Amino acid sequence: MLNENTLLIGQLLQIRDNILAKRHAIPSSLQDEWHRLVERTSAFDIRQAFNTARKGAAFAKPNMFEGSANELANLVNALRAFNQKLSR
Repeated sequence: MLNENTLLIGQLLQIRDNILAKRHAIPSSLQDEWHRLVERTSAFDIRQAFNTARKGAAFAKPNMFEGSANELANLVNALRAFNQKLSR
């Protein structure tokens, strides 16, 4: 993944965190879509990094996202659309 995607990744994480904060308010009709988005954004989940960290060893989170900039932009747009649905 190139550094030019940093802005898109930041947007993705910001929107995902915003939705996670109000996940208790997601209606049952949108739960399936939410679970699909969680699966698609699992590469950016910080908790994955701690599964392989070892005490006393330097650790950097591995790059788990294998997609292109277009795929990343589509994912950001999907999260924005889902957030719009929740805001209504």
